[in-house]
Order: sequence, then C-alpha cells, then structure tokens
Amino acid sequence: MDTSFAAAARVFLEHEGGRFPDFSACLILTPHHHAGLAFRRALHEALPGKALLPPRLLTLPELAAGAPGNGSPEPDSLRLAELQHFLARTDQVPRAALWPAARELLSLLNELDEQGLDLPEAAASENRHLGVEAGITQAVWRALCGSGAKSRTRDYGERLAYLAANCETPLYTLGLAGLSCLERAFLETWAGRQPVLDLPVPPRFPERQALLAAVWDVETPELARRGADFAALHPDNPLRDAVELLAAPSLEAAARVAENTLLDWLREGRRDIAIVALDRLAARRLRALLERRRILIQDETGWAFSTASASHVLDRWLNVVMDDAWFRDLLDFIKSPFVLTDAQGARLAAANSLEQAWRRHGAPQGLAGHLALARQEGLGAAVRILTRIEHARGLFPDVRLPLSDWTRRLLEAFDRLAATPALRADPVGNQLLAMLAGLAQDTAHHEQRFALAEWRRWLYLHLEQATFADTRVQSPIRLTHPNAARLRDLDGLLLLGVDAGHLPGKSPAGLFNDATRVQLGLPGAAEREADSRAALADALARCERVALIWQNAEAGEEKPLSPWLLRLEVFQRAGWGTDWSKQRNPGEFAQDARIPLPSIQATREASAPTADAPPERISVSAWQSLVSCPYQFFARHLLGLGELDEVPEEMDKADYGSLVHKVLADFHSRRPLLAGNEAGELEADLLATSERIFAPSEARGYLAGAWRLRWQRHIPAYLDWALQREADGYHFAKAEEKLSRLIEWSPEQGTRLEGRADRLDQGTDGAALLDYKTQSKQTLRHKLDENAEDVQLTAYAWITGAAEAGFVTLDDDKVETLLWKGDLAEAAAAEGERLTHVFAALAAGAPLPANAAPKTCEWCEMRGLCRREHDAKR
Repeated sequence: MDTSFAAAARVFLEHEGGRFPDFSACLILTPHHHAGLAFRRALHEALPGKALLPPRLLTLPELAAGAPGNGSPEPDSLRLAELQHFLARTDQVPRAALWPAARELLSLLNELDEQGLDLPEAAASENRHLGVEAGITQAVWRALCGSGAKSRTRDYGERLAYLAANCETPLYTLGLAGLSCLERAFLETWAGRQPVLDLPVPPRFPERQALLAAVWDVETPELARRGADFAALHPDNPLRDAVELLAAPSLEAAARVAENTLLDWLREGRRDIAIVALDRLAARRLRALLERRRILIQDETGWAFSTASASHVLDRWLNVVMDDAWFRDLLDFIKSPFVLTDAQGARLAAANSLEQAWRRHGAPQGLAGHLALARQEGLGAAVRILTRIEHARGLFPDVRLPLSDWTRRLLEAFDRLAATPALRADPVGNQLLAMLAGLAQDTAHHEQRFALAEWRRWLYLHLEQATFADTRVQSPIRLTHPNAARLRDLDGLLLLGVDAGHLPGKSPAGLFNDATRVQLGLPGAAEREADSRAALADALARCERVALIWQNAEAGEEKPLSPWLLRLEVFQRAGWGTDWSKQRNPGEFAQDARIPLPSIQATREASAPTADAPPERISVSAWQSLVSCPYQFFARHLLGLGELDEVPEEMDKADYGSLVHKVLADFHSRRPLLAGNEAGELEADLLATSERIFAPSEARGYLAGAWRLRWQRHIPAYLDWALQREADGYHFAKAEEKLSRLIEWSPEQGTRLEGRADRLDQGTDGAALLDYKTQSKQTLRHKLDENAEDVQLTAYAWITGAAEAGFVTLDDDKVETLLWKGDLAEAAAAEGERLTHVFAALAAGAPLPANAAPKTCEWCEMRGLCRREHDAKR
C-alpha cells in the first residue's frame, strides 16, 4: 500500500464506507492528478479484491471548469495588448521595455484578482505613499474592475463561488497547499453549508520531515546546537544512504552524474522516478545522454515554444521579413524541412546554388538583390523559390495593423510557403499552429494598431511563456517541477541544479519589483521562498531515494551551494560529524558511465590514416597542406572535409588582394610594355582600371571603396617599380597563367601538380615568376626562409623552370621584389624530388599522421578531428 495515502483512504472509508461499492457521488480535491491516482490505488488496496466505483478526484481548476460561468473572461493575450497600450500612454516606461512591463503588470493584476473580488485593504483607497509602479498597478486594476471585463482569474473565482454557494455534498481535500485567497474563501463558504474534511497524508519518512523542520525553522546561530540536540535524539542520520548531495565540477560532469544515478536506480528496479530540472541547460544535456541509450523522458513541465525547431522556422521567417532577407536567415529558412514541402527538390537545389553563388560573389543586399543574383547566375530553382518567398513577404507591408491581422497574415504566409502541412504533421508544430490560431481569435476585436516589430515582441512573449509537451512519450522517468513533486511517493527523486543560482534562484529583475508587491499586499519573496521550501521538504520526506546534484564550478569560478542545503550540510556535520557532499569528478565515472567507449579508444590507439591512392591532380596549396600536416591534407583534400569559404559580407584583406591581382592582370595584359608612355597617362589608366574592377564590390558594400582608395595610394609607387623593372631588362609576359606539371612517381602513374602564376616576366637569364602579395615584408621574408617549409615559389619554379622567383610587396609605401635567397634551380629540383618521393610513398601506403607545428594547428579547421591536442592533454 502507498503509505502516504493509506491513512487518507482509511479516514475516507470511515466516513463514506457505507456507500460501498459506489463512491462516485463523493468529491475529493487533489493538488495534481498523480495524488489522485495514488489515492485511488490506496483505496483499492484498502478493499482488496473488491470492485468499486471511485470518487470524483479533481483539481480545483478542473472543478471550476465544470461550473456555469457568467460571460466569457477576457483572454490574457488581449489584456496584454491593452496594458501595453496603457503603459505607452503613461510615458513612464521606456519603449523597448513596454511589452515585458505589460507582462509583469498582467501577472500582478492576476495575483490581485486572486486576493478576492474586492480591492485589498492596502490599496482600497488613494494612497499617496505608494511608489510609481504600485500606483500604476492600482490605477489599472481599479479601471479594469470597473470596466465590466473580467480576467480569467476573476472568472475562476466566480465559478468557485457559485459551486460553494450551491453545494449539496461533503467535500474532501487531499494535501492542498499554497491556496490563494479565492480558493480559501471557496473552502470556507463550502464548509458553511456542508462538511469539509482534509484527509491526512503523512509522509513516508516522518523522521526526515522532523529533521528538515529543525534545519529550516531555526535561526542560523542556533543551527549547530540544534543539530547536536537532534542527533542526541536520533543517533542514526535520517538522510544517510537515502538523500545524497553530489557535486560535479562542470555542466557535463553534472549531467553524467545524473545519468549514472538514474541508471543505477533503474537497475535496482525503481520505476517511478522524477527529475526536477532546476537547471534547464543541464536537463537538456541529461536528456541527450539518456536518449543515446534509447531512454526517453516523459515531460510533465513542457518546454517553451521559443526553444522548438518549429518555432525556429517562425523566427527565421520573421527575420527574413524584417531584416530584408539577410543571407544567413534566408539560407536557414530555405534549408528548413518545414517549408516549401511541395518543392523539396527545388528547395534543396536553391539552398545549395545560392550558397555557392554568395561565396563567389558575396551576399547581395535585400531580397531583390538575391533574386537578381539568381537570375544573373541562371539559378532556375533559386529564382522559383525566391519568387515564392517574395510573394509571401508581400503579406507584411510597412504599415500598422491590429494584432489579429498580423497573426492571420503569418498563418497565410505559412500556407503560401507550403509550411502548414509539415507543421501540422509535427506534434510541436501542430500545437504552435493551434496557439497562433487561438491568439488571432482572442484578439479579433482589439482594434489598436501595431507596427510589425511591436506585434513580433507581443508574439514572442507568448512563445516564451507557452509550453509544449510531447504526450506520446510514456516513461518511468518524468521531468517535473518542484510543486508537482509534492505529495508523490516516488521511488527516486533527482534534483538537477541545486546551486544558489537555481535554488531558490533569483526573481527576474523588472519594473514591478518586490517592493511593489509588498505595497499592494501581495506575497513577497520571503513568502514565495517559504512555499518553495515547504514543497521541497515534502518531496524529500516522501521519496525513497533522493539525489541532489550540484555543479560547483563554472569557468574556473566556484558556484555556491543553495543556502537551504548549506544549512542542512552544517546541521549534519554538527549532529553526526559527517560531510554530506560528495565530489564527483569525470574520471570517477567516465569508464563507469556505461556509454560504449571502444570506438573512442580505438581512435586514440589506431595508427595514422593512409591514402587509398594518390590523387590524379593536386594544387600547389594542397601540396603545402601535405607538407604542413599530412593528416590535414588527408582530411581536407582526400576526404573532402575542408571548410567552405565564408560568404563575404564586407570586403576583407583577402578580397582586397584578389581585386588588386585582377587590376594588375587587366592593366598589364593591355599594356605589356610601359616604357615610352607618360607617367601621368599610365597612372590615369591604372586608376580607371582600379575603379572599374572594384565597382561591383563597391555596389555591394561601401567598405570596398575604402579598400580601393588604399590601393590607389600605392599606384605611384607601383608604377615606379614596374618602370624600373623594365629598365632592368625584364618584360611582362603573362598574367594569371594556369600552370601544371606531371609528378612521375611511378613509370605507369603520376599526379599532376597544378597552379596559377600571378605574373611571368622574361628576363635576360630566363623566365622570372612573381607572386603579388599584400602581406607585410616581415611575413614575406619569413616565407623565403628555407626552414619555413613554404613551398609556393619552389613548387612553381619546378613547374615552370623559372630562373628567378619572388614576391612583390604591393601594400607598402615602397613596392619591392623579394627574391628567393638561395639557388632557385637547386631548390626547385629538390622540391621535385620530394614530390616524387612523397607521392610514391603515399601509393605504398605511407601513414598520414597529425604532426604539424603548433602555429599550423592554430588555424587548422581539422584540429577537432585529429584529436592531437586532446591526446596531448591525457
């Protein structure tokens, strides 16, 4: 028998046993349905083997919902809009804070309604000593009370009052706590007409309840003495081996400790387990760890709609609308599987082709710019998808509209974008659509007009407050909240996040603070804390096993334990001389976490990877990657895991260098010989060429103009260098020349080394290869050091047979040529021999280890894949 409810069943039968077997005329009020189920089990166990009709077991809201109402209450969504409009007219609240302040005010008004249908004494008359916030709240509440429109709370009170005034049967209550004035008045009225009996629900572990009362009902200076006195009467610590405090040094460690605790409980046969997620971030990680084991959690609390993937689609769509289709939001939206479900192939093709086009040309401004680029590049699928998005975007003009109109336009946009079917098929998406339809209906008669941004803030408040739950999951592990853990005889209770920041936690700072609540006669922080502490004490005294998990460090800083539990720890140390808290480190449970680790261990111990076969062709930059770090080459070029180029939003130095290369290639291709031309004519031509080449980039972003001016300041110095180079006997031959040469690593097979030379000149000793650079001279001189392992010049010299090779410093006040220091022909030959040897070794199965210098690792996108840094820390 459920020991907590056995006494309740026994007392109930003492009063109503004569009704057996039909108790359906009896009414019992419960705090939640779990208590009702437990009482029903206890009643069946008190009458073993006998069939019976159980009593009506309802919560107070469920009881009120069945009573006749006097008119419909005003929806909270509508009242929220009215309060925002009122606060905007007061000019006492910053515009950006209007909606959050309106939400706070709405919560206060509902609490005032819970105090009764009349004004509380503290606010019944004009009070000049009230603060501004309390005065605003009082004035608004009076106006609403006199308007005839009633809130859902007042409607709830009226329904309860009707039931109490017309009651005809006794009423039983089962552990009701935290009742409002309305609810207490309902019970008092009922008791005036019919008997009201509170059924006893003693805790399963009364000695724990006594201990907690001794800890939390005493002043701090008396804590140690009280602990010693309590221990003298109770030699055995009531919490020992039953209630654990487990400390973990990180969020990951806390989640792993929680996972191991739950797994142990399940092995012990516990099948009624609750998790109170005080730290929702840790709860997310715990849920992920359990789902890897195919252990699902039944969620009783729900998650905010704002965290759901279905709401992410809504958020991205509104970003596309309001930020004129910024490319990242647009790409995220197009990639979503919830949208354009009638054109999935075109949607995916559009996302891929647009992303590639943006990487080539940069991200355009606005939806019109994206469409123009798609047409320019001949991206048919992208044009069709963007046209549909443009059509849906037309539903959101730059005007002010009522809230219901904006909400209906959002639903219509989902229809136009073929998102509605996918959302309806998704459990969360279906709840989201129902919520949006309800908001549109609730505000249908509200005529106040709002800008799109204001409506969005109103909508997001509802997304943050409304919750969704996946009702399809049935599991022995439930995620719940502290008050719902009261009056439940659980096999195990796990509280995740018992640090001071979460237990009792801090009330969010807002316009209407605790002082405002006190002035209005509402319960303050102290009262709310006492209620929460009572709920925790009740749960600890009923559950067989309890684990309190505490992340005691974050970012190198200590996180203090909850002051409630700190008192409990001091009490136990004084009474029994024991340290309650147990520190758990990742090393203690990494191997005991029962997570399959062989694949991870094998990765650490396995030899370096090898190439299946050398590639048929390789670029000079890929060869540099192979020289710098063989594993980087393997992952980046053989596996194809290299990162895509970033989409350029604004011009950076790399883009600047590319455009300067284009300018010089264009200029010298038209003017291969500069001598004999006026210096002014050459400068004017190069200036005009620069403006022409930079123009498309300047049209996309104003910073390109600043980069052009930077280059144009160096044009005189460049022309001086070019003219002097001709005078020294060098003549321009080619620009942006594609080059290649076969690496003959076997008689039958080879790999082609490919590249592109910025400039080839013809000198008296032969070909001269030049590479334009906008880097500093110090950086370039380091590249020319033979120990730097920079292969660019030597590889190109091997391909071309050039007699000279060097860098041209373009971004300095003086343009110079920095030539290869040593014997270039010898260095090129050595490079060719190394190429042949390395590719022959690859063909023979040589390993490709991660052995780069630390400087290479700093910029390597494969550093998380090779695990070199991770293994170095082991």
